[in-house]
Amino acid sequence: MNILIVNDDGIASESLLSLQNTLQSFGTVFACVPDGERSGSSHSTHKYDIVAENFSKSGRGENIYTHTGTASDSVKFFRKFVTKEIDFVVSGVNGGFNLGRDIVYSGTVGAALEANMYGTRSIALSARQHGKNYWAVLPGLLKLLICDADWKGAMCLNVNFPDQPDLSDAKIRFTSVAQTPKPAQGDNDYNLCRNQGFITITPLRLDLTDSESLRQFKNL
Repeated sequence: MNILIVNDDGIASESLLSLQNTLQSFGTVFACVPDGERSGSSHSTHKYDIVAENFSKSGRGENIYTHTGTASDSVKFFRKFVTKEIDFVVSGVNGGFNLGRDIVYSGTVGAALEANMYGTRSIALSARQHGKNYWAVLPGLLKLLICDADWKGAMCLNVNFPDQPDLSDAKIRFTSVAQTPKPAQGDNDYNLCRNQGFITITPLRLDLTDSESLRQFKNL
């Protein structure tokens, strides 16, 4: 299995080498990340700059590449200059939650969704800024999601870790994206992760069609 790590925090990300080591047991791990921070870049791209002079092998570790583009460009650069044979893309671990409407702005999520455009499944990982408590549970969670879970039609899973993550079944919740900025209650990612301490996992998709409205307009 070929696994590609991408991120929006860039080559200097503290989590990069640790995440690479964590994923080694699941297959051959590569990383392709921006040469600097690209936080908040959403799904933006410098598509006309996907050229060899903007891409290089990093001296930071084995199978690590860097480029001058955005977070989502990481997938483009890797596919063009290394290999298109990618089984999974793992984006992160982002320094800061990506919950609720913040996912619209997230370069971490944008890079994960970019993989879906090529038919590759992806996982976006985020935790509180400077948080490190998730490392104890991350290997088990990645095994669950990469090796054991039946994804069926799913393409992207957005994962957020609370301050004190617990890998027990009772503390993992598949849930929806919060539709208000800071909901204090309800079965949504923001409330469950930030207020109740759950590891939240939300399936995301690229389809932006408002299907209900489309059906209504077709009946005009």
